[in-house]
Amino acid sequence: MSLSLDQVEKTIEAIEHLADPLSKRYGRLLNWQNPPEPFWHYGIGVSDVHIFDTGSGLCLFERKEAKFVLGIDQIAFAPKQTIERLKQALYVFASWEYNFVGWNCEHLGRLIATDQPRCYQSNLIWWLCDMTPEGDHKTAHQIFRDYLENVDPSLTR
Repeated sequence: MSLSLDQVEKTIEAIEHLADPLSKRYGRLLNWQNPPEPFWHYGIGVSDVHIFDTGSGLCLFERKEAKFVLGIDQIAFAPKQTIERLKQALYVFASWEYNFVGWNCEHLGRLIATDQPRCYQSNLIWWLCDMTPEGDHKTAHQIFRDYLENVDPSLTR
């Protein structure tokens, strides 16, 4: 699903309106499952009840049951930076075609939160998806970095 510029700006307004910097989930990479589906879904926490879905919907939704993604504390951006990176990512990736293996919610969520567009769920078939053997999307990191260098270099490393 592609978002128009107007939809991107309205989504950013909604993120700003619902964001709660006092929430433990604010600016954190979260994941959850929707049984009976076997895969994990990823998004960025905005408040205690709101998550931004970095998948095909590219939208906010309410969900209380979600887990913090483990093992990323050393590479994760600070929560405020992550929220700012989320807003900027909408301008860059709103028109990208989502698919389950090559560009999905885990790629985008991890890129926003950690600067690594990686999907562990599809890295076993990396050669079929034009990814690196680690499961990284080959161009998303550089495209996002180039964009951020122009609009807000403080959001890069």
